[in-house]
Amino acid sequence: MIQLTSTEMVTHKEFKSVKTGPITSDQPEPDWIHDLPNDNLVGAITALASEIYILKERLKATERELERHNAVPKGAIEEHQPTEEERLADQKQLRAFVKRIWSEIARPRRHAANVSPGVEKFFKQPD
Repeated sequence: MIQLTSTEMVTHKEFKSVKTGPITSDQPEPDWIHDLPNDNLVGAITALASEIYILKERLKATERELERHNAVPKGAIEEHQPTEEERLADQKQLRAFVKRIWSEIARPRRHAANVSPGVEKFFKQPD
């Protein structure tokens, strides 16, 4: 069995997306998806888009049922006008959502945690 340092484990292609020890502050950030074909990423995005579409369909069905049972007047959801307070809260939530997505896309490739390189002595490579 080849013995690799933590840095080699993070960057060695043989390990693909497997990490057997801590990611310490003296190592590059692992590239967890380096071995995934772009088609897999497109497939994941397509699957998420499908789930979103299903949720939209279910929400539409829920709205229709609420209208049929007179729980809300017909067209009330489409014609809904938020109060100023609601509008400001919605804008704040939208900004936070967009910031969360873009912060992940544009984040620098550095560690989120600062683990001391000395912890390696507590981890042993499997034979």
